[in-house]
Amino acid sequence: MSCPEGQYYSVAAKRCLRENARPGSKGRSMLPCPENKVWNPNPAARRCVLKSLFKKVYGEAKAIAASLEQRRLRALTKKVKTPVLNITVNAKRSANAITPALKQSFALQTAKLRKDAVIPPGLDKGQMVSWVKTNCKNQEDPILMDPYEESSAEDLMGLVRLGSGFCYTSDSLDNHVKSSIERKIPIKDIINPSYRLDAADFGALETAALRSNKAYRLPLEPSEKPALHYKLFIGGSDPTVKMVFMFDERKVKKTAGGGLDYSNAIPDGGWIGYIPAKGTAELERLIREAFARGRLFVQATRPFKCCRFHLKKTIDYWSSQTEAKIDALVSEIRDLI
Repeated sequence: MSCPEGQYYSVAAKRCLRENARPGSKGRSMLPCPENKVWNPNPAARRCVLKSLFKKVYGEAKAIAASLEQRRLRALTKKVKTPVLNITVNAKRSANAITPALKQSFALQTAKLRKDAVIPPGLDKGQMVSWVKTNCKNQEDPILMDPYEESSAEDLMGLVRLGSGFCYTSDSLDNHVKSSIERKIPIKDIINPSYRLDAADFGALETAALRSNKAYRLPLEPSEKPALHYKLFIGGSDPTVKMVFMFDERKVKKTAGGGLDYSNAIPDGGWIGYIPAKGTAELERLIREAFARGRLFVQATRPFKCCRFHLKKTIDYWSSQTEAKIDALVSEIRDLI
């Protein structure tokens, strides 16, 4: 099937997806692999693989070299003694400070675990395959296209079932999260891009990854706060909806009638959307809190990128099932902040 320019056909999703959403298309993350694994050189895979499998594919000499490289990386990691909550977004950037807000976010993610998010311990290979058939919408790895029923028991124990119902190995999901953070884009389900990972999904990822790597650290998005002269506006004169946008207070002009003109003060990426005028007091409070904590923008410097949750909505979006949509957005933001 041919796709428009800038897109590729995903067999797992059975539709065209944006090229820059292709798993492993970008990103430089490569943490040390567990003792019995080495890094897969295939750029489309972005995951650790068993040494025995690597040896069969690439030969003994390359397997030895790959093993030595992982040993070197593990040694460097031990020397650094990275704190549990340090966040590294790019090798060229220093780790962010551990703030109370990040500690709270981490606590939320580790405390929540959705039912059937990971395979229960103690199952044999046949029972794990049965679990996958019952709980996962996809029956093959969406990145490597390998059927899960042919996967090793070790890989199956590392499966993560997202709230969308699609399953990924912890290695694949971890690298997708890191790649999304590096590229400053919202962290979405690869197969279902309309679904954004929540606290429960991160808790499941951590739980599954720790089964094979006791030193695993959950990747978290750093805070992205705009400069102090950028402010958040929520309001307007329309009795049915409120406008939401970020503006540069230095560029706001007063009108002849005593009002304020924001038209030239909204930067590229600063327009956020609309929320209903009524029944959104809690929603507005949460949006403002997310902005203050640096949890609203994916990138809070030019070019600005918004948002980390489903906030960019039109007026028409709120015309039906309004209360349910408000409740869903409130829940999503609470999970994030």
